[in-house]
Amino acid sequence: MRKGSIVAYDLTRHDWRSFRLDRLTNPHSAGTRFRPRSLPTDDAAEFVRAATGVPSGHTVHALVHASAEHVRRAVGQWGTIEPVDDHSCRLTMVSTSLDWPTQALGNIGADFEVLSPPEFTDHLRDWGARFLRAAQRPVADTGYPEDTARGVTAMRVARQTATHTDF
Repeated sequence: MRKGSIVAYDLTRHDWRSFRLDRLTNPHSAGTRFRPRSLPTDDAAEFVRAATGVPSGHTVHALVHASAEHVRRAVGQWGTIEPVDDHSCRLTMVSTSLDWPTQALGNIGADFEVLSPPEFTDHLRDWGARFLRAAQRPVADTGYPEDTARGVTAMRVARQTATHTDF
């Protein structure tokens, strides 16, 4: 649920404040006029984000080489999908972190092109490099039987033995 805010100058505190509209009870006009003041930021939304500590969002635009229907199934309500043709669409996602669009695009399972922002390409390169490094390392032997083919066989034997000897 999205909560609206009102930004106002507090004459008692001599400072700007933001007030959540859902917390106002019985709002009414005080009947007094006020002197217009310039906001301390470019716009009211920026002031509220700064005052509440909410990080500003990233808007990611990508051209996905998959049908809009396929992308919609993978991304759901978390993105805006605009069909380009039967086999591609534009995906727009807004997130406070670039991690979420990275995961969502990976989950789609299709090639894509980053349209913006440029820092998203850098983010993908970082993730990609980490995944490639992990894929190039041999699988670690953790000592758990299920980590090796021999271990899977050992577990089957152990399960069969346990089944026959438990009673």
